Amino acid sequence: MQRTGSYKWSAALIIFLLAVYVSMTFGSFGIHENMGSRAQRAPVSASRAARVPADPRTMSCSHANRRRVISRMVLAGLGLASKLGKANANNAADSKIAMGAASTGGQSQVAAQSGIATRGVILDYSDFSGKSLQGVSFQQSIVRKVNFEKSDLSGASFFDADLFGSNFKDARLDGTNLESANLEKANFENAIINEAYISGNTVLRDINIKNSDWTDTFIRKDQLKFLCSIAEGTNPVTGVDTRESLNC
Repeated sequence: MQRTGSYKWSAALIIFLLAVYVSMTFGSFGIHENMGSRAQRAPVSASRAARVPADPRTMSCSHANRRRVISRMVLAGLGLASKLGKANANNAADSKIAMGAASTGGQSQVAAQSGIATRGVILDYSDFSGKSLQGVSFQQSIVRKVNFEKSDLSGASFFDADLFGSNFKDARLDGTNLESANLEKANFENAIINEAYISGNTVLRDINIKNSDWTDTFIRKDQLKFLCSIAEGTNPVTGVDTRESLNC
């Protein structure tokens, strides 16, 4: 996030300095050009020219044009900086994974990420929809209201992560570790969560598990009782009934 802000203000500063330079250069050129054209139209002696005062209308016009140039270029600079900031913000989450901030885990996974497990990463509101994140470790990270729709999270770890309000619709979570994670208000509609881990202090408050498949996932008895109370539908991919997958 600091890098994004740096790009934004650096671009704005560059455009602003360019605006000042251009306005001073062309502003001076405009004054000299007016003076030169006036000399061509009516040649006068040096002593008389010294006594001729500057035309206030010409000077005010020149200053007005200079202000307009500065204003337009500064606004253009801020607009460019804003676009750069947004572009970098969209790539920030992917960069954290590529650089190892949310790294791969699991012995069977050989992914492109660094493999150095780091913790405490903030990925709020990121969009990982449709991506292959097999074996990626998000443990003890803040991953609130993130979009994982249709992504493959098989073997991934969300141990002790905050997943408040995140979207796992149509996602695949085979063997995923959700132990001690906060899943409050998370959406698992149509998700396949086979052989996953949800024991421990996993928070399941207000979650949506419609049409999800929880086959062979180990769930604590009190958690299972809650999930069975809200379970409904059939998974569109596996054809397994949600209640049946939970052994309700």
